[in-house]
Amino acid sequence: MPTTDAFPLYTPSDLGFTRAGVAEWTRLCRGAPVRFAVLTTLESMLPCERLQYDVFGVTEADLIPASELVVVPETGGDVFGAFVETGEGERMVATLIGWGGFHDGRGRIVSDFLAVERPYRNLGLGADLKRLQAAVALARGIGEIVWTVDPLRAPNARLNFEKLGATCREYERNRYGSEFGAGLYGGMPTDRLHMHWDTGTMRVRDRLLSGAGMTDPALAAELPVWTPALDAPRALLDLPSDVDAMIASDMNAAIAWRMSMRESLETAFSSGWVITGFIPDAGRQPDTSAYLLERRGTKEPHRS
Repeated sequence: MPTTDAFPLYTPSDLGFTRAGVAEWTRLCRGAPVRFAVLTTLESMLPCERLQYDVFGVTEADLIPASELVVVPETGGDVFGAFVETGEGERMVATLIGWGGFHDGRGRIVSDFLAVERPYRNLGLGADLKRLQAAVALARGIGEIVWTVDPLRAPNARLNFEKLGATCREYERNRYGSEFGAGLYGGMPTDRLHMHWDTGTMRVRDRLLSGAGMTDPALAAELPVWTPALDAPRALLDLPSDVDAMIASDMNAAIAWRMSMRESLETAFSSGWVITGFIPDAGRQPDTSAYLLERRGTKEPHRS
């Protein structure tokens, strides 16, 4: 395992991936063999278009075409694909796109989208693609990855905060407009959390290698519900456990959750709170889970 002066880094092999070629790995994902690869050609990236349509329900106007994705490697980022064998041959069933660049003088990856076909979501491909992305970026000296997610999606919260160890302290209203992905979001404003993933910290390294530091579900019974006037170091904030079912059955309720979450998190973030964890099915309201919020005064040290 390579090291820096501060602590050991981690490689794809440390995370359970077996090298199968240049920028290509294999891994058993919950018992299923999966091939992971960095995509570099137009032809290899064409399935990314299908996944955008199938998973996000984008329109042609919102689609990021393969002809644009071919420049991603030139920015210092990567287009990853995950492949499984089917009765009709190998099929790309998941993809992760991350653009490279600089912000405030520091290199980082902007993860633009992660898509996994619904029949394969029980394989944990989203987490594995993110873990692979982190290790590949670290090998280039990039220890910061950022992306945005819908604040009402509990499965995303479990992946981002618990499995990956990302944090969030920024909320953005209607990032892509209300018409984006109408089949998935039901025409709601596309509010987003800005995720921050310091992959070059001990906290994230330990989370990826062993799961150390994941939120104890027992905290759900101990912590107070977040309110603007709360004087406590940690608190919980409810979110729907299944917003997709809510969108399908009661759009007005989903919009009410959007507005309530917007107000709560904008207020919390402006007061120094940070989302650091997630507890499934632990909300105080029926059919809800909970974000773990903490007061944070300083940022964690970052690998330089």
